[in-house]
Amino acid sequence: MKLSSYLVKFVMCMLLFVSITQVSMSQSGNLSIINDNGTYKVNFTPTSSGSFTLGASSLVALKAPIGTMTLPSTVTDVTGGPWTLTSPKQSDTSTDYWGFSTSGNTALTFTNGVSITLFSFPAPTPCLGTVTIVDPNNLPASGTGIVNGYDYGTTINSPVGSNIASVSGSGATCNNLTFTVNNPTKSAPAGSAVTGNAPSEIGPSGGVTPYSYSIPSTGCSAPSSSPSAQPLPASSNLNVNSSTGAYTFTAPNTAGTYFYCIQVCDNTGTNCKIATYTLTVTCAANAGSLN
Repeated sequence: MKLSSYLVKFVMCMLLFVSITQVSMSQSGNLSIINDNGTYKVNFTPTSSGSFTLGASSLVALKAPIGTMTLPSTVTDVTGGPWTLTSPKQSDTSTDYWGFSTSGNTALTFTNGVSITLFSFPAPTPCLGTVTIVDPNNLPASGTGIVNGYDYGTTINSPVGSNIASVSGSGATCNNLTFTVNNPTKSAPAGSAVTGNAPSEIGPSGGVTPYSYSIPSTGCSAPSSSPSAQPLPASSNLNVNSSTGAYTFTAPNTAGTYFYCIQVCDNTGTNCKIATYTLTVTCAANAGSLN
């Protein structure tokens, strides 16, 4: 009887193991990395629904063109975790690699098509290229995923299963700061009070919001459209609100063509761009005439 009881328990355990394995192996999905307004997010989007246990041996390997950026050594855990840089930056002839692993098993419920963020980190600075995820089907080092002794073999797996992830998307790209209008124009009578609003006149976009506005200390020169324009004199007292971009100054007393500059920086403080204004100062209107 004891032997029979043991056999029943053994069979039940094996059936449970097979059931767990089948549930884990039946799941699938795509890994992607996006730039969400300056926060790089590593997402997993299931292509099936059901239960899944994110295994402690799961690893997400990131890559970028060699020498284009530095990724952080710590990230913000969102799902699973803690996610740790277990494979620090290593390089082959053309690519830098980083590998982040999770050290705990996490029970999840997948909904087909609903993305789950695994971890995130701030946009790298400097940033001159695109961060992508190492494709499990196209591993570096002749398919081994091992670069200089470190593992960069992306895998999303359960404790009892193998990789269920593919890679999708074009990666997370640095959003350079751009202007709708690089060289705005204004006109004003000589000696008059002038007001303006840089955001509406320049139309900045890209980078990481919010933006800040200032008068650049260098890099301001006459625009190519008006090479003989004179710089706005210090006596005009150009003043720019750093938060709103609203500005004021007094037009020079002498009619002519002038230029001034306003610098816009994104929230990283390192992604900046200068807009050069052309100011046409006209003769002041006469107060009246003598008969």
